Amino acid sequence: MSSALLLGSGVVDLESPREVEAPSEELAQALVDTAAIEQALEQEGALPLSERTLVVAVGSNQTPRTIARKYRRSGQDLPVTTPFVRCTVHDLAVGHVAHIAAPGYVPAAPYRAKGQRMELVATWFDEEQLAVVDETEPNYHRLRLRAEDFPLTLATGDRPAHFDVYASRWGVLTDGEQPIPLRHRQQELFDELVALTDSPLTRGDAAQVCEALAADHEALHRLVTEHGLVARDGLPR
Repeated sequence: MSSALLLGSGVVDLESPREVEAPSEELAQALVDTAAIEQALEQEGALPLSERTLVVAVGSNQTPRTIARKYRRSGQDLPVTTPFVRCTVHDLAVGHVAHIAAPGYVPAAPYRAKGQRMELVATWFDEEQLAVVDETEPNYHRLRLRAEDFPLTLATGDRPAHFDVYASRWGVLTDGEQPIPLRHRQQELFDELVALTDSPLTRGDAAQVCEALAADHEALHRLVTEHGLVARDGLPR
């Protein structure tokens, strides 16, 4: 996880190559220079940060590669210059949507988790870019969270008053008592669901399970709903 700037010519690192393990909010010195981002945006003829929407990502949208692919697939002639900056967020955690994405995998989703702290990536989108990303997120509502409820510190040292997140339209997966934290391997999640439901739906190799789920888009949501494995994410709407 690192801060970077997506350009039409590729991706440029916004951090020095030194390894940093401490959370963004604990760093004695900012990892990223806001003025340098603004200068790069100006050089690219892109809108400044003040005219962009700050979105904290919890899944693959944290990577410039994913966002670049979404821009390309939109078929629109839009500016691609986009800043990505690591951040620390409090009282938020990451689990799974209680539904599948079109290819059959179970995507990530945020939920309220008092006392937790996470390192994620925040991205500034202009209006055109944001409309494209919104279009790729049918399983989500984009919500605005207040930093007074979910404290946020960027690697620039800034602490913005609010930020957006993509929150699940379907609730988040739970083990029956609490949300299941993000499993970085789908196989691990599918095996966990087998243990919780004793259903063959998610039994087997992850690639094969995804293929089967993609063929019946509502099957997973039906299964977890029937077994009481869906919880609200606790985020304000």
